Amino acid sequence: MKKTIVSILLAFVAITGQAQEIRTNEPTLDDYLQLLNAKGYIAYSFDTKDFIGKQFEPVIMEYAKGQEAKDVLGFSFSFPIGEKLVIGLAPSSNDSTYVYSYQSVGGGGFNATLKLQPVFAPEMPTKQAYRYESRPFELVAPVKTGKCIPLVLFGSYWYEQDTGVSRFCGDKLIKPDLSSDIIKSIPHFYVLGLKIN
Repeated sequence: MKKTIVSILLAFVAITGQAQEIRTNEPTLDDYLQLLNAKGYIAYSFDTKDFIGKQFEPVIMEYAKGQEAKDVLGFSFSFPIGEKLVIGLAPSSNDSTYVYSYQSVGGGGFNATLKLQPVFAPEMPTKQAYRYESRPFELVAPVKTGKCIPLVLFGSYWYEQDTGVSRFCGDKLIKPDLSSDIIKSIPHFYVLGLKIN
C-alpha cells in the first residue's frame, strides 16, 4: 500500500513539474507592434470608405499655453480619399522634431516634421528633454464636410512641482472641443485632423 501511495505521489510531482515550463513562440505582428510603439512609432487607422470619391485636406494645428492656435501647414492642398486613412508618428533623426504622415490607402499622402518643445525632466535637470505622447480624439457622427475633424493629439509631457515628476497621463480619448481635463495640463500640443471637401 505504501509503495502505491509513493508511486502516486511521484507521478503527481512529475506531472506538476511538467506543467510549469516556458516554451518559445513565433513572434506575432502584435509583438512587433508593441516593440515599434515602445520605440515611438505610432499609427492611427481610420475607416474612410463612406467618403471615397471626395477630397481631404490635412489640418495640423499647434497649441502652446498663452498663444493663439497656429496652422502649421500655412497653406491648403488636398488628396483623394481612399478606403482607409492612416496617420503615423515616428521619431526623427534628432530629439527636437518628430515625423508625421498622412497616408490615404487608395488615395494620396505626405510626410513632414513637427517641432517639439523641451520639457523639464527632474532626472536630467541640465539637459533639454523632449517627451511627447499621443491620444486619439472621440469621433462624432455625422461628419460635417468643410469643417476640421480632429483625429490625433500629439502633446508634450508636463512637469508637476508638487510631485517632482514629468508625466503625460489622463484622458484616453480627447473631446473634439478640447474640453478634456488633460488639455489643461499639456503645455504644447498638435492636433492632426482633416477637412473633407
